[in-house]
Amino acid sequence: MESMNWIQKFLKTHCKEVFITATMGIILVTVIRRRKKKVKKTYPPNTVIHHNVGRGPYAPSLTPFAVKLETYLRMTKVPFMTENDSARNKSSKGKMTWIEYNGQEVADSEFCIQFINKTFNIDMDKNFSDEEIGAGRAIQRMVDEHLYWTVALRRWVFDPEHGIDVKKHMKVPWIFFRIVGNMVKKQSYAQGVGRHTEEEVMQVMDEDLQALSKFLGKKKFMLGEQASQTDCAVFGMLSQIHWHSFGGAGEKLYKKYPNLSAFCERMKAEFWPDWDDCITHGGTRKAAK
Repeated sequence: MESMNWIQKFLKTHCKEVFITATMGIILVTVIRRRKKKVKKTYPPNTVIHHNVGRGPYAPSLTPFAVKLETYLRMTKVPFMTENDSARNKSSKGKMTWIEYNGQEVADSEFCIQFINKTFNIDMDKNFSDEEIGAGRAIQRMVDEHLYWTVALRRWVFDPEHGIDVKKHMKVPWIFFRIVGNMVKKQSYAQGVGRHTEEEVMQVMDEDLQALSKFLGKKKFMLGEQASQTDCAVFGMLSQIHWHSFGGAGEKLYKKYPNLSAFCERMKAEFWPDWDDCITHGGTRKAAK
């Protein structure tokens, strides 16, 4: 008992030193692993291999960009399979959402989609007007480059500060959570959204959600009755609020816009009939797919 008390006291008084040492250890192990020759797995030919960070507790991934990309693969019906390995097997750009096809690697969800369109001769824009295509692209950029940072700050920074044990809900190690949280702070500050107060960030999130809600209106999908690439980006981002908010303030804002919630359920029903096989059900079991 005395030994345990001493350890607890030591950790409290030397928290910073322990954190730095642990972080350096993780960095060292990561460097060593990256220097090892990566053994290439053999995959079926002419099949898109989607590398995902791993299945989430209530949505198919903890990253919106993996949900976006896999939804697009399902929408276009190209042959693909998902590898839940990118936490340790990142792309050459350091991205955790990437694909490979017959040995060729492509990183970043947007470049992946462009590659898929070119390789399989897909044109998801052909039934939309130039105005609709332009509006869809603007919505997509807002979601990927703006709303994303409010969602990331809410999850990795603000919600934990308000006593929500996000790492427990997501089933991730505390050291990983701390590292990602610090990274989100730095990157969001450089991007701009992270320079604002929590209240201002929530205002930005609310304005983006309101814009999405108004644009969607009573339509089935973002651009009308037919699904588009824009829907994949919006669904990917909203999936993290809809299923992975864990009772945080972002979820309360989101509930102000019921048509966005209905949109998520439609996308799930339309393109993810095997949804329950692609989640861990709160970390209670391994995803079947």
